[in-house]
Amino acid sequence: MQEQKSITLNLYCDEVKECSLKIAKLGIYEKWSYIGMLIVPEFVSNDLSEDLFNLRCLADPPKVWGSCSNYCKYHELNNSEIHYEETSNTIKFKIARNWVQYWVKDKEKIYFYILGINLSKLDLNKFGPKEQQDRHSTIYNRFFRTAIKKALKRFFSEYDAIIVDNIYHDKGNLEDHKYFSWHSIYKIESEEDKIYFNNPQIIFLDSDHRSEKGDPVHSQFIQLIDIILGCVVNCLHYNSTNKNKYELASIAYEIVHRIIQRPNNKNSRYNYVKRQAIEFFPKEDLRGLDENSLEYKLKKFNQFYTNRKLLIEEHRTGQISFFD
Repeated sequence: MQEQKSITLNLYCDEVKECSLKIAKLGIYEKWSYIGMLIVPEFVSNDLSEDLFNLRCLADPPKVWGSCSNYCKYHELNNSEIHYEETSNTIKFKIARNWVQYWVKDKEKIYFYILGINLSKLDLNKFGPKEQQDRHSTIYNRFFRTAIKKALKRFFSEYDAIIVDNIYHDKGNLEDHKYFSWHSIYKIESEEDKIYFNNPQIIFLDSDHRSEKGDPVHSQFIQLIDIILGCVVNCLHYNSTNKNKYELASIAYEIVHRIIQRPNNKNSRYNYVKRQAIEFFPKEDLRGLDENSLEYKLKKFNQFYTNRKLLIEEHRTGQISFFD
């Protein structure tokens, strides 16, 4: 009998809540939310963690992280929490830039899946009344399960068993949702015959790796998906004109462009196929339709898509190269 081929991994998750997208030709605004998921297989975890820490060193030339003198005046500053929204800070920006450049050049260690949800094409009343404080969490919970399944089955389809050791999520309002911490795991295990979870509960973690409620390794991976997600959303929405945020998104632009325009291009020099994906839902407006109707069922089928305009294109001075 042939031995089963299995893979063990961790998931690191973050979100961007409702953000606006101007549709100029229609004179309207759409509302979008995004789920970002960094997938870290066991066999790359140590190397990826070490690389991210080493990229924090801003010495010239850079040193191995922690090998500097105890009196290095920059070590503590460089050991700060990295967030896309906080990259106005010069040191945090330089570290984030190192990470984005590493992502663009990486050929084997970074796996991620991002799902954008067009809230303007969904009947939000189906997720609870507008006044309900956790309606966003209910929407997020519904699509979070979908994101996990699509990512794992897309990237690791050749494995007989996909073992998720833990799911880590940045701390926030989702901790208080009565279903979120366990529901997706429970449903996936009942629906899929090759995805397994060692922990039936999502772990909420402070993204600050120095915090008592954080973790030196796992929190830093949450910081990485925050940076990647921030770049992707800014490429799509051009929702921040801050110089540093624009530069980070601009560095990521070419790989983001290719992932959404040519998601299955195995010949790309960026080598993102089976490792990195960005998708959106739904393609068509699903509001006002009876979920039991044939029209709804036909429209709901195959509503995930990748091709979207990147608004940052209108503000870039350089030209994209169309050759991989």
